[in-house]
Amino acid sequence: MNHSTHSGYALFDLDQTIVPWDTQLLFCNFVLKREPLRRLHIIGLLPFLPFTKILGAGGMKRVFLNYLALMDAETLDQYAREFVDEIFPSGMYAEVLEIVREHKQAGRLTILNSASPEVWVKYLAQKMEFDHYYGTQVEINGSVRFFPDIIGGNNKGATKLGRMKPHFPNDWNDGEVLKNSYGYSDSHADIPMLDICEDNTMVHPTDKLLEYGAQKGWKKLTPSRPTKGKFSFAIACARQAVGLY
Repeated sequence: MNHSTHSGYALFDLDQTIVPWDTQLLFCNFVLKREPLRRLHIIGLLPFLPFTKILGAGGMKRVFLNYLALMDAETLDQYAREFVDEIFPSGMYAEVLEIVREHKQAGRLTILNSASPEVWVKYLAQKMEFDHYYGTQVEINGSVRFFPDIIGGNNKGATKLGRMKPHFPNDWNDGEVLKNSYGYSDSHADIPMLDICEDNTMVHPTDKLLEYGAQKGWKKLTPSRPTKGKFSFAIACARQAVGLY
């Protein structure tokens, strides 16, 4: 790949960084409003909740995705497109969208890298005109199975970094800081991605990320959110999971 055509990098997380929500819950809400019977997925989800730590984020993602079980690939794709049309740009942080545009104008390579399924991440990336995108790849052969397989692991932490590597200079070594690079995230799970950037911005950071970033002098951005405080955010997320938001 030719690396000389761009001047630097801008690496973005998606959920709670560009969008104020977890798009997995937001998309679930979108689908359940159209197919209310799928709300029954919650009955299947509840028995697994005590085992969240054992199953991990990837395992729980497979359980949660049962709200899409038996949906054919065409319907899912159509929903993903409609969902993106609905939330872009009004359901996103205007300040962060502006930052994406500025990086593009400056000629930096822009990469959207999300733990959410690529099913809709790809359409959001197209809308925002990202050069490249990565999301969790969910196996869909014709239709969505119960507990669908995740291909290549949950796209989180070090996995995110590995998938972006082909876009970095050929002589780049793991952990090296990229020249003229900018990182954006809300989560400490993205520290591996942020650590390779010269200039980082934490968007409504988690406590762990804030603590880590403060030591490094990272910037903090707090655009206005649809909810006030952690409790009302948690209530809104619970409502999204059952299609009542």
